[in-house]
Amino acid sequence: MNSKPTFAFVTIGNGSYLGSTVRDITLANALHRRGFKVAVYWMLECNPDLVADGIQQRMLCRATRYQFRRPSEFLDRIIGSLLYLIPLRLRVRLAQNFPGFIDRLLVNLIGSLYETPNPDRFLVKRLLKYLALDEVDHLMMSFGSIGPLALAAKKNGTHPFDYLLTFQGDEDFAKYARRAGLFAEYRERLNEVTQGSPWPAIVISQDYRNRIVDEMALDPERLRVIYNGVDLPESTEKPPLSILKTAFPNLLKGISIVSYIGRQEVEKGIDLLLYAAKLLDVRRIPMQLVICGATAKGRAYKKIIAELADYLGIVVHHAGTVSPEVRNALYAHSRCVVYPSVYREPFGLVAVEAMSYGTPVLVPDYGGITEVIRHGEKAGGLTFKTWNSEDLAQQLERLLTDEMLHRKLTENTRAIAARFSAEEMADAVLAHIGVDTREYGDDGFLPGRSRKPRAIEGAHHIPG
Repeated sequence: MNSKPTFAFVTIGNGSYLGSTVRDITLANALHRRGFKVAVYWMLECNPDLVADGIQQRMLCRATRYQFRRPSEFLDRIIGSLLYLIPLRLRVRLAQNFPGFIDRLLVNLIGSLYETPNPDRFLVKRLLKYLALDEVDHLMMSFGSIGPLALAAKKNGTHPFDYLLTFQGDEDFAKYARRAGLFAEYRERLNEVTQGSPWPAIVISQDYRNRIVDEMALDPERLRVIYNGVDLPESTEKPPLSILKTAFPNLLKGISIVSYIGRQEVEKGIDLLLYAAKLLDVRRIPMQLVICGATAKGRAYKKIIAELADYLGIVVHHAGTVSPEVRNALYAHSRCVVYPSVYREPFGLVAVEAMSYGTPVLVPDYGGITEVIRHGEKAGGLTFKTWNSEDLAQQLERLLTDEMLHRKLTENTRAIAARFSAEEMADAVLAHIGVDTREYGDDGFLPGRSRKPRAIEGAHHIPG
């Protein structure tokens, strides 16, 4: 093995797993800044604009590989290459026009990894080829559920490496394992894969650790909590309000902005926020509601949001995906950011990002997201009773009308968010696998990351 570790990240590049991708690439970029050699191996989809210059990117497999029950090299390498000539946004729209497309694909992916003792052998062979080409000795698996690829490569190849698993949304894969009739095999193989790593797997919150121990029967001694990290803003100065006007031209100056920023999917509970907004409208509490973010499984829920807002008679400034500049300006200029999820969130990247801009958050009292907004006696936001739109409205009213409370929470936000910085995450991961960066000195540090698009080996370049 190399004297200085070389890392490769296997990550799923978009869709419902975008938050996990952001976490993985944030860590990859942080390690790259420290002078480590890093590669990213994309599965199903790619998101090259997230990755810093100087990081090798390769396409491990495309979504077309799993259109049928058996993985298809032809659909992956030939048809997939042709489809990747289509820009990313258009590919996503095409996929969303076929109900059940993503679910079928992921059922087939899980089947390929858990139906037989030797998972997707051609993909394992390709992974081994890339590991050798890039001289990787530390393989970082984005999900525990895709860990069978790493274990099979370790057992069947000659290239020496170790792998580290991260659990950060694997309950979704467990759902697909149940649907495929493979849940018993899934739990048994997960334990085998977890035991096959020299390091305990990472879980991204204490609540999530408890959850996967209960639901997947994993050994709690083989799991370690390391929180996700985000890139903190370089300045505490607010971006110009005019940036928001480019996406939301009808926003008014002087009226509090309440924002939802995240995926527009049914489990995110945006309808609860609409009901709460209606309750505040009846109470004549002024606010401007902004909802924006991607959708991975079709635009049906996004249409429901628009129709429900119209039925309730409330004004919503509604958009899909917005640019990072608009998103950051929205964080900075919002009175608060609300994350009304009805799902037991493993973590809460949006909450951390909002607090990093000095903005209090409102989140459910359920799941790992509650661990994000507090440190000791200090809080950077409030919680509401999960699934309860009336309590959501009450807590939102407090944030809108109680100046002393809002000021106190605001004073805490940046310090709490700093606990979840990309550098804190990188420190924790390196310590976990026994890498002491002092051995390598400071000369390997690189300047901050660039967002300039790069080509990916094995896939046509996708314009931003």
